[in-house]
Amino acid sequence: MFTPRPTHSRKRRRGAIVLWLLLALVAIIGTVAIGMDGGRMLEERRHAQAAADAAALAAAANLYSNYWTNFGQDPDGTAQAAALSSAAGNGYSNNGSNSIVTVHIPPQSGSFAGQAGYVEVIVESKLQAGFSSIFTQQGLPVQARAVAIGQPLKIGLRALRSSGADALRNSALALTVLNDPVIVNSNDPAAFDQVSFGVVAASTYRITGGYVNPGGAIISGSMHTYVPPSPDPLALLAVPSTAGVPVRSTGPLTVSGVVTTLQPGIYKGGITIQGASLLGITTPAVVLMMPGNYIIEGGGLTIGQNATVVGLETMIYNTSGTIPAGSISIAGGLLTTVTLTPPLSGTYQGILIFQDRNVTAPLTISGLTAVSVFTGVVYAASAQLNLTNSLSVGAFLLGGAYVASSMTIQGIGQINIDIQLNPPRIPNVHLVE
Repeated sequence: MFTPRPTHSRKRRRGAIVLWLLLALVAIIGTVAIGMDGGRMLEERRHAQAAADAAALAAAANLYSNYWTNFGQDPDGTAQAAALSSAAGNGYSNNGSNSIVTVHIPPQSGSFAGQAGYVEVIVESKLQAGFSSIFTQQGLPVQARAVAIGQPLKIGLRALRSSGADALRNSALALTVLNDPVIVNSNDPAAFDQVSFGVVAASTYRITGGYVNPGGAIISGSMHTYVPPSPDPLALLAVPSTAGVPVRSTGPLTVSGVVTTLQPGIYKGGITIQGASLLGITTPAVVLMMPGNYIIEGGGLTIGQNATVVGLETMIYNTSGTIPAGSISIAGGLLTTVTLTPPLSGTYQGILIFQDRNVTAPLTISGLTAVSVFTGVVYAASAQLNLTNSLSVGAFLLGGAYVASSMTIQGIGQINIDIQLNPPRIPNVHLVE
């Protein structure tokens, strides 16, 4: 017997699957477009950042080269031109459409805004869009920014000894390191010992170990402890050559109670300058040191009481010879006037005293009067340095900067350490932002 198959009503399909498929394809294409262009943007961002970094460094190098004329400014636009040239060499021609390169000297934003010796470079690039142009109808903006410093290295006070307490010991009533750092490489918890009350001021403090302040002094400046040690900034400074240098003295030279002119050259056995006393009458010693390098081979240098010493553009190198190296002692007083300034050019620009790195004989500078001028860098990598202002009035300028193994600073007067406008040619060119 035949049984008919039951029939079922079927709903008509209205293209829902096709619609969903089209929507999915749009989403997939959008995702692929964003992914591809996003990757291109990341790559372009890296390229733009590298270009901004290079441009900032190029401008900073120019700022450093011209620092002794422009002091961190760019009045002639040479640093800006260096940045734009570097950016163009890396594919950013600053044509206003595909790329815009902006150079600010000094920076207009960030931590170094308005500070001379710094440069800010902003690289803007408009990357041609790929698939994503279907959605955005415009290019893809990319921006990178870099800030670099271009100036001589700030030296300040630097104690190089790597261990032990009191690597820097200060009991001066007032110590100011103008616009420069205090750096102590000792890893001891009491590497910097601020013994007395008073005021200590510096731009920053970088201490590999720690510091103690039993005197309760006011310490002004940014303090950083337990940081990595800083390298000797003058480690590569060449020792002065003795080839062809005339020998001015074959034995210890004493200038006492007379007017004397010293010429640059080699002094074997050291130099002593001090006033003479005869029948109760004191006759001052007056010495003029002509510009140049003074190489002291043994015996050291002593400037004592009742002496007037003037040496402009001089560099004193203390080493050993046929006799051991002696100390450097400038122990002045009310009747002692010392005016010493370093060379204004050449290898030893800004360097006043350079002690042989193997010599441990101490350096003592004390009691200079208010009419004394004592500038430049004092460098004695293996020696103890002693600075003293024993007078209760006046602000005493005891040198422009010091680099020594360890330091003791004391006195009841104010001591100013100021490099002024003739720092040594040690570049400080690197990215800071």
